Amino acid sequence: MSTVEESFEVILANFKNKLTPKERHDFQFVTLSDVRETAIRIQKDQETLKNMMNMRRLESFLEAMKQFGEVIGIFANASIFVAFVWGPLKFILQTAHTWTDSFEHILDAYSQIGDHMPLLEQYRDLFGQKPHMRRVLALIYTDILKFHKKAVRIFRADIWRQLFRSIWKDFDTRFQGLLENLRLHRQMIVDQAGLLHMEESQRSNQAMIDHIQSYARDRKEKMERLKKKEENDKDIKYRKILTWFSAAATTPQDHHDFSEIRKESAGNGQWILQNNEVRNWREMDPPTTSILWLNGIPGAGKTILASVVVDDCLNDDSYTTSYFYCRLDDEQKNDCISIYRGLLSQLLCKCRELIPFCYDKYTSSGEVTLSSTTLAETLLRVFFEKIPKHFVIIDGLDECNQAQRKLLFTFFNSMVDRCDEREPGKLRVLFVSQNFPDIAKALQTATVVSLTLEDNKKDIKAYIKDWSKRIAELYELSTKEAEFIEEATMIRSQGMFLFVKLVMENLLAQGSRRYLQEELNDYPFPNGIGEAYERILKRLEATLKGRQWQIVRKLLGWMVCAKRPLKWREIQAAVSIDAEKETIDFFNEKIRGSVEDYCGSLIRVLSGDRVELVHTTAKMHIRASAYIRPSAVECRLATLCLRYLTFECFHDDMRKEDLELYTTQGFLSLQDYASAKWHHHIRAIIQTHIQDFGTDDETQDALQEFEIGLTEFSTRYETEIMLPRIVPQARDECEPFQIYPFWDKLLQVWNHVHQQDGKGPEARKEIGIKALSEVIVRNRVIIEGLSLLPRHADELTAFYGDRHFKCPRPTCFYFHEGFKDAKSRNQHLNRHDRPFTCVFPDCSIAEFGFSSNKDLEKHKKLFHPEVTDQAANFTAPPKVISTTQWRCDLCDKRFTRGFHLRSHQRSHAGERPFKCDECGRAFTRNNDRKRHEKLHTRR
Repeated sequence: MSTVEESFEVILANFKNKLTPKERHDFQFVTLSDVRETAIRIQKDQETLKNMMNMRRLESFLEAMKQFGEVIGIFANASIFVAFVWGPLKFILQTAHTWTDSFEHILDAYSQIGDHMPLLEQYRDLFGQKPHMRRVLALIYTDILKFHKKAVRIFRADIWRQLFRSIWKDFDTRFQGLLENLRLHRQMIVDQAGLLHMEESQRSNQAMIDHIQSYARDRKEKMERLKKKEENDKDIKYRKILTWFSAAATTPQDHHDFSEIRKESAGNGQWILQNNEVRNWREMDPPTTSILWLNGIPGAGKTILASVVVDDCLNDDSYTTSYFYCRLDDEQKNDCISIYRGLLSQLLCKCRELIPFCYDKYTSSGEVTLSSTTLAETLLRVFFEKIPKHFVIIDGLDECNQAQRKLLFTFFNSMVDRCDEREPGKLRVLFVSQNFPDIAKALQTATVVSLTLEDNKKDIKAYIKDWSKRIAELYELSTKEAEFIEEATMIRSQGMFLFVKLVMENLLAQGSRRYLQEELNDYPFPNGIGEAYERILKRLEATLKGRQWQIVRKLLGWMVCAKRPLKWREIQAAVSIDAEKETIDFFNEKIRGSVEDYCGSLIRVLSGDRVELVHTTAKMHIRASAYIRPSAVECRLATLCLRYLTFECFHDDMRKEDLELYTTQGFLSLQDYASAKWHHHIRAIIQTHIQDFGTDDETQDALQEFEIGLTEFSTRYETEIMLPRIVPQARDECEPFQIYPFWDKLLQVWNHVHQQDGKGPEARKEIGIKALSEVIVRNRVIIEGLSLLPRHADELTAFYGDRHFKCPRPTCFYFHEGFKDAKSRNQHLNRHDRPFTCVFPDCSIAEFGFSSNKDLEKHKKLFHPEVTDQAANFTAPPKVISTTQWRCDLCDKRFTRGFHLRSHQRSHAGERPFKCDECGRAFTRNNDRKRHEKLHTRR
């Protein structure tokens, strides 16, 4: 076998490795005659359907490949190699012709390839006399197979119609490179043929060989550059899509934290993998049902068990796994769209071939953050259908409200049914939650695993053993004393890990052996989680005397009433504020030590410096306990925000030098929360029943402070707050507060909020007070400028974190979360202000975008007519018509009425239920049959 023939064998072997066994079998004996017969049959079908297309566009490619086969027959068995060109071509034509859009693209592509390929018959002598020129033939063969590898991969997928436009468009860079390669191959052959006719000397012949080798190296380098460019482009798109998804960054960290918790007790939760129903769902093919529901009482360790299943599924390479942990009071984790975003961000990483499809949806959506559940479900549907086998685990659905759960169950039930129809067990979903009636109703057909007291008894016992050992070692307890702790805790645990955790951490934190003995002897062991919380609170009250206990009560109150999770640095700013002096004294007033030192096991600090309560039940118990008065806390938080926003650093006549000094001293640490949430606390006060404002000293003090805050705030922003008209609804809502002296101020402020809300959703995206909005922007510019100076890096990070470039819209997550640089923030803002962006490469307007799709289309026609007018070979965007709610799942076409969609779907299935009574010809739509029957009538 010649060296060149061996190179052809290697090229073909690499191509075959990308094919399925069926494709290798189907392609190996296909000939040019088979392709021509297929083309003729397709043309006849088109003629019957009156949908003729110019099939002659194939001819240039067919002729070029025919001559290619004849020439390589000089040194190899051509039929073996060209069969794997004819085979994919036949398959592509048979698949693509079922959809006019894709068929048009394919015919144009083959026409362009044929036009760029050399007709080799006239150069037969060149390859016979100059064997080294056969290397160019190998390069041509490589390029043709690369094209077919991409095309076969596109049309192989069941959902290729949904993906075709985006993936084909994304292939444009590589396709243009392929055409350029073919052009260079042709030019090389023409040049070398000219040298051959001149009968060059041996020296010239060697120069020819060197030239070809150099040509091959240049081509390889060019292909590597092209590949690198494609990878860079794809990476940019990938990062933009992830930003669009705006998924909760804490999900992977949550899973890591839960995995670490399991390490505290060896084998913790592993028993769940041996449960018969879980094993059936996890291992059987197919499972009894593809949806599994694990439910149990609060604190039973359901989340830890979910993390065990997640780890086990992640270790299975035959499945793709995505997961999500819901958390109450987390603005990014407690609704349906947040769950969708979290799953999508994981799936995009694991199925990058769908980046073009997602990017198309991103650019055409007009959404700065993916917020449409319909669009998110469309994306997830494509991922679930594209990925061969997939596990989805969603924990804590009881944390979402009932309406959000209903949306989620509707989607997943339909999605699992759809996948099971084609391949049972392809998509398997595990839901973990409490046993709520609406969840049970939605999951009637699911397999149910209800946790009992016996299920995790062994794990709880081991967990208690580990903790009692730590307590015994610290306080030098006897074996009998340690066993008493173990038995008493076990008896009352009732299958609740959270109860055990609270009890054991409370005992460990007693501080001295005497206090521990008092805890064990003077009081009975707590019964249930509520009593466990109560015991912790009593211990904190007893051990943290005076101001420390007041700090704990303040912190717990804020955790319960805050309108978003607070960061530790924001809490430090809040406790350091002296409203009377209008100062923030971090040095003297900030809390020394960690929040855990004060609140113990009731609070945890998460990634991003965020502080939250240990469990949903903690919030419920603390809110209902006697340790805080929610109405008083709401008043104090509202007062804090109102008075803080009147500080000198929020005046519009501040000198830049003074403002920079304030900034470096941390005076602006609370501005994100206060400016965005002050009116939320006013709303909470308005919505609190008037009887909840008691006559105790604490509440009365809070109300007096609230009056001061309302007075200062309404005076500072009087020109905008004091409106000439009072909305009747605002007056009605404030009426119960007429008994208080601040009623008139409250009415004015609430009337302003009410009228601002009435301006619509766009107005609600802005800070409602113009003067305040302007100073917030000014202050942020100061922070951004100082962040660029290395000498201020440490102090700014301590007060403001490391993301100083923020979105100005208070309803946006990035209003308080921010970005690390101005470029990222500005790109984010462009998506807010001008969500429709131009996707043509190197367009100077692409960075800024357009405010409407109509303006974008106008721009493309004006500035990119040469591309727009080329029948959109690779850049035809899908039409999105907002009023056409009926969408075909197969091809994305939309219709104004449901029966039009049903008629259209029959065309996909090849159904023709409407027959002509005269001649028997069948039609997909009844109107087509009626139109046809009129021809008989005329005759």
